[in-house]
Amino acid sequence: MRRPRRARATAAACLGAMVLLAACGGTAAPSATASATRRAAGSAVVQAPPTGAGPSTVTILQTAAPSPDFNPLIATSAYNTDIDGLIYQGLLSLNSQLGYVPGMATYQIGGNGRQITFHLKPGIRFQDGTPLTAQDVAATFAFIFNPNYRGPLLSDFTALKGGQAYANRLDALITEATPPQGGGAPKLTHSQFEVQAQALYRTWLAGGAIQTPNASTVVFNLDSAYAPILQYIGLTGIEEARQLDALTTPTEIANAGTAGFSTHPVGTGPYAFVKYVNGQYTELKAFPGYWQGAPKVQHVIFRVGSQSQAVGLLQKGAVDAVGFQSSQINPQEAPRLAKIPGVQGWSYPQLGYQFLVLNMLQARFDDVRVRQAFEYAIDRRGIVQKLLDGHGTVVNSPFSPASWANPAGVAHLYPYDPAKARALLAEAGWTMHNGVLTKGGQTLAFTLDYPGGSSSPIRQASAPLIQANLDAVGMKVTLQAMSFSTLVGTLLNKSTSTATSYDAALLGWTSNIDPDITGIWGASDLYNLGHWNAQTAGSTALYEESQTLTQEGAGTFDQAERQKIYQQLGTLYAQNLPWIFLYSQNDQAYVTARFQGMVKDARGPLFEGTAQNWTLSAP
Repeated sequence: MRRPRRARATAAACLGAMVLLAACGGTAAPSATASATRRAAGSAVVQAPPTGAGPSTVTILQTAAPSPDFNPLIATSAYNTDIDGLIYQGLLSLNSQLGYVPGMATYQIGGNGRQITFHLKPGIRFQDGTPLTAQDVAATFAFIFNPNYRGPLLSDFTALKGGQAYANRLDALITEATPPQGGGAPKLTHSQFEVQAQALYRTWLAGGAIQTPNASTVVFNLDSAYAPILQYIGLTGIEEARQLDALTTPTEIANAGTAGFSTHPVGTGPYAFVKYVNGQYTELKAFPGYWQGAPKVQHVIFRVGSQSQAVGLLQKGAVDAVGFQSSQINPQEAPRLAKIPGVQGWSYPQLGYQFLVLNMLQARFDDVRVRQAFEYAIDRRGIVQKLLDGHGTVVNSPFSPASWANPAGVAHLYPYDPAKARALLAEAGWTMHNGVLTKGGQTLAFTLDYPGGSSSPIRQASAPLIQANLDAVGMKVTLQAMSFSTLVGTLLNKSTSTATSYDAALLGWTSNIDPDITGIWGASDLYNLGHWNAQTAGSTALYEESQTLTQEGAGTFDQAERQKIYQQLGTLYAQNLPWIFLYSQNDQAYVTARFQGMVKDARGPLFEGTAQNWTLSAP
């Protein structure tokens, strides 16, 4: 499950979150779009990519085909995003602890956190030679608000001045222009919708959310201080204003993914697009005018191949790298990959984690001692060793172990200790009766649901291990695999999610780079799957403290202050467990010995603005 974007929880946004949730924590990478998959499968002519053994070419395995729209404002496929990171670049960058640092611009915070001013660095050009200006930046983000924009990013930017009011009114107009389910005509015709929506857009633009006082300065104004927007503004690839402004009709804007600048993209990153052979490979070339210095590797090929081919392709030298970003490899393939002569490998942490959610509307689960007993009873490190070949980390808080926000003091909070689990359960009043823990007519016999089918095979394999661990301390767990959509539909539907709708479930969560956790554990939040509230938290004061800290963390831009807040919040959640935190899987990358210079930390080896440092040594 991907953490929610700010504000709008529309049906489309929920569906997108569900799709990502299905892939979390598995050995397979996030799926490319269905249309891209069909295109790849239907390719009639196979054109071999340039060889990976070339003295100036790096070939990287992609385990699914990207779609042909290489546009960071449109892309919904993670495979496209990997490629886009080499072509485009954002205003900011990240350090190894995932903190913001200047990229193509420096920035200042003003107006009590309601204004962010970016100053572009001089001499930056697009790959076609056009200078980067403030107008390009403004046009990139204004395009996202266009009523006919069909990409996924609008809800990321509603913290901009007037953004939420605009989004709400646009949603209302869309509803009025949609035929009712029972039949009949919509309230607005298409032309009426277009007139009103464009007037709404012009009004928002005139409201001053984005200002360009000169060619090198861009000012973003917010309704209120909201620090996570730095991620969205700072890490979104900037596009040329002249290309975006050339789309003038509703149809052109809606179909921006098929426009020439999407199929033959131009950005400010270290590599320029050369060609995409449908479903087979994407070729890039070094941009000699790149603002951080010309790349040392002249050509990059993203070659499409299956996950099962990774070992063979690397062994033959047909590719130089496997396991980069979205194209994850099966962790159990690690021993085979490590044995290939001349191959070097490393692990880098994912930002997400696996968790077990308990329905705290059931009285047996609203006692924190019972939830803590789950943590002690489950051999989480054993799961990492057995199923991930050691390539993972036990987690005890909602923040990534790689993030500056993660509280160091909780790292060893719940070692595997069945005796401690039994003691906590006894302290909470549970006694063994007929082979199962019992208290006041209740038992700790329950059903643990998890997504089956093509969802995460590692999560599925963990279910019987968790069952055995819990059985060993007196719980009786019945496993139930079900379709992903059925399970998540039950958990997200607040009108039907009750004390009897489910007992417990295994799922995965994908965090953003920014550690904000707004939208997860507020009493009415869509993703508050276990029903954390003033009652289930054990006290109103504790619940209100969790909400206050969440708001304070999002409401200040001072990273040192945010770190203090999140250390406190992470510790609160680690101790009180709105979810049972399990483990975070590491991604693994393997490269030929000649390939050097890539980032090996949580940013990932394809992180934008780093590929210019890649090198190739002589064979």
